Amino acid sequence: MFEDEFSALQADMVDICNEYSQGLADKIFIYAANEGMILTQHFYCINLNLYKCSKLNNAGLSADFDVSKDCQGQVLDILNEDIQKIQNLCEKYNKPIPKLMKLVYEPKTKKFNADYKYDNQTTDDISVFDNYNTWFEEEKAKLYILDE
Repeated sequence: MFEDEFSALQADMVDICNEYSQGLADKIFIYAANEGMILTQHFYCINLNLYKCSKLNNAGLSADFDVSKDCQGQVLDILNEDIQKIQNLCEKYNKPIPKLMKLVYEPKTKKFNADYKYDNQTTDDISVFDNYNTWFEEEKAKLYILDE
């Protein structure tokens, strides 16, 4: 069934990012764009600070995160494969293919939120990288508002 398969693929994306952060993140953010090319990224909230995947060791935790290029590449490969599988699944069931997915998961409460866009989010002036960086900055701004 479409919904079950779609949910399972999203769960796989969350699982690999949770594993990457050793289950220590307060929130996991997954960005997945699929507009002719697939771009996935992930970042984390730990103790009211945001960290891109390569900067987890700056979080001040006693854990030693493997932020090597190899490990980051393995995570991105899995995320990219899952996005390709989501596209194939949508095609199989004749459903619209999300052009952008923003997934947010809170491991401690198991709260999950997903935002899907079905129209292209890029223009000649705005790339998928710009959209990712904008989302990162928006989430960072929310933390500063909470902290005041």
